[in-house]
Amino acid sequence: MTDPAPRAGTDRVRSGLPRPLRVLSLRARITIGSTAIAAVVILLLVLVMRFQVVSVVASATRTLLDADVDPYVATLEVDSDPDLSAPGNAQLVAVVDPSGKIRLSTMPPRVERALGSLTSTKAGTSLIDVSDSEYRVVIEHPVNQAGRWTVVAARNSQAEAIVVDDLTTTLSLTGLAILIAFGVASWALATAALRPVNRMRREAERLSVAPERAELPVGPAQDELASLATTLNAFLARTRQVTERERQMVSDASHELRTPLAILTTQLDLASLDGDDAAALAAHIDRAKRSVARLSRLANDLLTLSRIEESERREEDGVQQTTTAWSDLGDEVMAAVDRVRMIASAKDVTVDFDLEPPTLSSGSSSGATGAGTSDTASAEPRYRLDTGGMAQLVTNTASNAVAALPRGGGVYVSWRSDGTDGVLQITDDGPGVPESFIPVAFDRFTRPDEARTSRRDPDPATGGVPMPGGSGLGLAIVRAIAERAGGTASLRNVRSGGLEVTIRVPAVPAED
Repeated sequence: MTDPAPRAGTDRVRSGLPRPLRVLSLRARITIGSTAIAAVVILLLVLVMRFQVVSVVASATRTLLDADVDPYVATLEVDSDPDLSAPGNAQLVAVVDPSGKIRLSTMPPRVERALGSLTSTKAGTSLIDVSDSEYRVVIEHPVNQAGRWTVVAARNSQAEAIVVDDLTTTLSLTGLAILIAFGVASWALATAALRPVNRMRREAERLSVAPERAELPVGPAQDELASLATTLNAFLARTRQVTERERQMVSDASHELRTPLAILTTQLDLASLDGDDAAALAAHIDRAKRSVARLSRLANDLLTLSRIEESERREEDGVQQTTTAWSDLGDEVMAAVDRVRMIASAKDVTVDFDLEPPTLSSGSSSGATGAGTSDTASAEPRYRLDTGGMAQLVTNTASNAVAALPRGGGVYVSWRSDGTDGVLQITDDGPGVPESFIPVAFDRFTRPDEARTSRRDPDPATGGVPMPGGSGLGLAIVRAIAERAGGTASLRNVRSGGLEVTIRVPAVPAED
């Protein structure tokens, strides 16, 4: 039983938002979220302010009640038979003598009936319920020669509730107005903040129409959106470069393949016509083999470039590149020179090499073979270049020199340490190249006219041995390998005659 096909939404970035919010625009979600937070804050403020108002009103009532009872308490403390005057308007005061008789009262009748229970209540402030009404009362018990008196001042708490409720209503309406204004402001601010995003989206839609010219707008503000636009523009530029490079690669490869394929087709047609002539047929087959060899070299060179570019992309993604010690690269230089000598022997071209090991701070230095002692192996410089890359550097450049040299020429290969750089230098005593070719020597599928003649087909003088190269990719591979290692490749004509190719590769810092 196979698993059901995943839904489209499952493959996308999962969101922690509730499903109803996922269908809303980002502007709406920002507005709703910010308004909801503001609503919670305003509600808390209203509740806190209501609590504060209740506390303030209660404190004010107690202060007024204390002011109502203070004159009577002061009189009773010095006079056992006082002449009590009535309080002012709206003041509810009652005085009860030690015998329980009400000597003065402006209380409502329902409150007067509760005075008997208040005479035994301790002094202080309290709330009493009388006939579904709540009163806040202050009770004092002054004492004189006649005994213990009771003075009570009261106020209806309903007035406090009305004040608190009115204030709460006012605060609620004000908070609601603030919340609405905040929501509108959030919508406007979100719209303004997301306007660059909309411009970026519209510009991104144009990429399908004119991808080579389109670029996301970068606003004047140094904010996250500007950083995003800059990053995306850099990504688009790299993508365009890769696309253009691949397009140019396909175009150049198609152009280069067209000629040898046409030649191969002609050779096979001629071979079919000379089927009865064994010698002519063998010659046609031999020439067809050389054409196939050239096609194979071109395919291998294209594959090599593709692998180098793939390695560069992997390194950009964080894949660590291996490093190689100077002596190991020196061993590979010698091995590559031996392979070039096998090709050069057919033209009587000599290939010499020289290794100049770096000066190490401790231990003995390596010899001519580049092999050092175990004490210095860890101290010698290392480079972001593997032995396979070094082999290609030597083989491509030295083979090019051998192919361009006449009989009896010479090629000199050196691998040395120059400060913090490793320097590979290949020099020949041939005719050199036109000065106009030097600026484009490392471009793909570029060759000087002289090389085109000498390297396209095998030289009969070499005994029919096919010479390497002919695709115009050898030096392009050399530059790609050098740049991948963080170095450079250069080419120049030597004044005394010949051509010199120099590849410089920086050493890896010790902390790396």
